[in-house]
Amino acid sequence: MKRIIIVCFALASFGQAYSQQSADKALQYLNENFSQENIYVLTDKDLYLSGETVWFNAMVQRNFTISDISTNFFIELYDRNKKQILRKRFPIFNGSAQGSFQLPENLNEDIYFVRAYTPMMSNLSEDFQYLKQIPVYNPSSPKKLVKDKTSSWSVTLHPEGNTLIQGNQSKIAVRLHSKGTPPSQWEGYVIEKDHPEKKISTFKGLDGNVGIFSFTPEKDKIYEAVVTDNNGLQKSAALPKASETGVSLQVISEKDNIKYKIKNSGEAYPYLTVIANIGEQVVYKAKVNQLKDAFQSIPTDQLINSVLQITIFDDKENPLVSRMCFVMPQDLHIVAPEVKPQTLSTERRALNSFDIKPLKDVMSYSVAVFDPEYKKSLQDENFLSSLWLTSVIKSKIDRPAQYFSGKINPEALDALLISEQWKMFDWKEIISGKYPSIINNSSKYISYKGKVTINAKPAAQQTLIMFVEGNKSDREILQAETDSNGEFFFDNMIFEKPIKITYQLNGANASLKSRTNVFINPANTFIPLKKDLPEIEGYQLVERTTSSETSQPAELTKIIEAKKSKKEYDEKIVNIEEVKIKAKRKNLTEDLNKKLSSPLYRSMNEVVFDFVNDNQSAASSPNILQWLQGRVAGLTINNENGNPTPYIRQGKANIYLDEMLVDANALSGIPVANIAMVKVIKEGGLGMSGGGNGGVLIYTKRGDTQTPIENKLSNMIDLNFFVMEGYNESEEYPDSDYGNSELSKISTDYRPVLFWNPVFEIDETSPAIINFYNNDSAKKYRFIIMGFDAEKYIPVYYDKVMP
Repeated sequence: MKRIIIVCFALASFGQAYSQQSADKALQYLNENFSQENIYVLTDKDLYLSGETVWFNAMVQRNFTISDISTNFFIELYDRNKKQILRKRFPIFNGSAQGSFQLPENLNEDIYFVRAYTPMMSNLSEDFQYLKQIPVYNPSSPKKLVKDKTSSWSVTLHPEGNTLIQGNQSKIAVRLHSKGTPPSQWEGYVIEKDHPEKKISTFKGLDGNVGIFSFTPEKDKIYEAVVTDNNGLQKSAALPKASETGVSLQVISEKDNIKYKIKNSGEAYPYLTVIANIGEQVVYKAKVNQLKDAFQSIPTDQLINSVLQITIFDDKENPLVSRMCFVMPQDLHIVAPEVKPQTLSTERRALNSFDIKPLKDVMSYSVAVFDPEYKKSLQDENFLSSLWLTSVIKSKIDRPAQYFSGKINPEALDALLISEQWKMFDWKEIISGKYPSIINNSSKYISYKGKVTINAKPAAQQTLIMFVEGNKSDREILQAETDSNGEFFFDNMIFEKPIKITYQLNGANASLKSRTNVFINPANTFIPLKKDLPEIEGYQLVERTTSSETSQPAELTKIIEAKKSKKEYDEKIVNIEEVKIKAKRKNLTEDLNKKLSSPLYRSMNEVVFDFVNDNQSAASSPNILQWLQGRVAGLTINNENGNPTPYIRQGKANIYLDEMLVDANALSGIPVANIAMVKVIKEGGLGMSGGGNGGVLIYTKRGDTQTPIENKLSNMIDLNFFVMEGYNESEEYPDSDYGNSELSKISTDYRPVLFWNPVFEIDETSPAIINFYNNDSAKKYRFIIMGFDAEKYIPVYYDKVMP
């Protein structure tokens, strides 16, 4: 398995070198077998109307980078009573999943919850699954949503490292917890409970989440903090009583080093061990024989931006104290493509054109352009705050995006991490060997486990012949060998529509056919949500009155108009002759693809070149692979031993000639004029050997396209069958092309999303161009570009309002 984090440098030590201990082995085992994934989901809007389509783009992460574990993405919708409204499954390519789902037209106005997870996440704590509320409006509902402006808050106090020792100066984080919007300003002071008239220390809120102060607790004294907000509301919280003995930990995170200092008050330990981990990977370890009253350093030159946990263990591997900090908050490593406007206009329905300069090692971006009046949630949480903060911290944080955008306050981020405890795993549990149970395996893409029986008994060591059926001319054959239990396994399949498969045992007579049965179960399936849904925040559901419409949110009024316009748009586009011509040409290519390729060699992630119905100007090329150079994003053609050889995203791709696996030199004698179709599949199809790297498939021209398998199948009747469910289909995001005279007649256009392409593929040699039309009101455009440089472990993020 690919190693996720750049570092795991040599063990540091001030004392003698320390050998591998069980804490290291436990963490390594956890990383290799139970690694925690996290999900960030960007939806096209923040609120919806019943009947609308929700488009989403999801990024799957682990250890603060893109995950390479899961290939299946589950997304579900629940109402406030935890009733499941719908569920969908989509494939994950290169750590991202895209799709859509339609809200039922009769959905009542209310708050609903979107849940997203992967098979591996379903085995671990549900706290790390994606769960977010979305408001859905329906003017026909008897009740309506209104904003809940009431906000109550409480306060808690958190000593650094969760230890408070008499006579030791300690940092204390003051944490505000609010159900709604926290107070804009707040401040406080510290007192001794027996002498409330004397202020020991004062502090101010650094933001809506935290403040911080330092003081030295004395023996047998009880302290508390008094906090007052800008509205005059006052709350207090008590500090824990300071201990006489114990180990404390101080941490300072700087650009070049993370400094830490350990103090031991009164405890006798032969040595202490320091372990620092990022996610489930150890990045630093040191054995401490003699404590020094000075800070020790963990270099950051080989680390990535992330939350790092430092834990101090005693000589029996008991964790004594731990502390989280952020690595290099003063130096966030983010790459952003250069975006240049070629045509920029905010006139009503004006055409805009932008160039996006490619980045090395980034083959695709997610690109969205919003009307800035909408999608305001990006100011609260975004891809960076999900990757770097909320993937670890599961408690409610007010506007986590503030820590990684605009003017960053490292002191506030550090105080926030002091107030939290690491929840991704528990040291005591994993050291004792207590690990999660794997119920839902992370098999490759669509995977099925089957069992064959004869007379209800396992059919061991048998050859099962299976016929994949589509149209009469659209069939393929598979075979599987059963094991001693009569079981077989399929994986790495990528398809959307359900597939019907008829079957028989090899060499079976009519009597044996009737006594043979196959039972299948998907290896990856939906897992019910066990925990309760969170409390709804920011909204109340009240009875609708005749004057309700006057009080609805302004953005909702525009979304209602946008939905009406979409219906008008859809009705007009049907009558456009140009669309019909394009559809006809597309259908010809689709027909050729169905005619030449079997279902096993098709994929949602394929690019097809039609040499029969389209003039591809390829006849002069000496080799079809050379002709492909530069025509498919992510595909490069290298010269190896004199033969053009295809690579997809730096992995060597397979070559198929009429669906037979061949070497590159097998194409040298095939004239391009004899080729009917070429397609590039970037992720494996059902029948592709080594399908994970994708492949280039070449189909030659032929007279009779009826295959021997199809002839054989046409003579077979009365076979038993089973059906394999594929991925859910996603709608194509609608574009508004006002260059067409028919569409220009639409009455109003208040589209909140002006451009949406979650997989915008990039050619490294030239800038990519995006074109979009303005709506009727936008005077500025908000560009959001996301991606990941997997080679450097650096996120790609661009968020800018133009002009």
